[in-house]
Amino acid sequence: MKEIITDTDPRIMRLTAQADDITAMCQRLRAEYHPLLHGKRFITDAMLSELLGVSRRTTQDYRDRGIIPYYRLDGKILYAEEDIEIFLQSNYRPKFD
Repeated sequence: MKEIITDTDPRIMRLTAQADDITAMCQRLRAEYHPLLHGKRFITDAMLSELLGVSRRTTQDYRDRGIIPYYRLDGKILYAEEDIEIFLQSNYRPKFD
């Protein structure tokens, strides 16, 4: 006699949960993916302010003072990730105990 498997079977429920997890991961990756342009990856002003934990006004102040290089395309501000890494490395201060 063949076994009948329903959607309440623990194996099916586990498989469904795993499929949901994979779907959520794929959606996160798609949202966070930034394609390369001439070997560089870019982020927006909003993304930078979120990553640094500062306001967008602060990122504008960094631009105005020439602290962080940026690109302006049709009014949209973009930053090269490598420029942000350089900015962060140059402002790193080790913790002293």
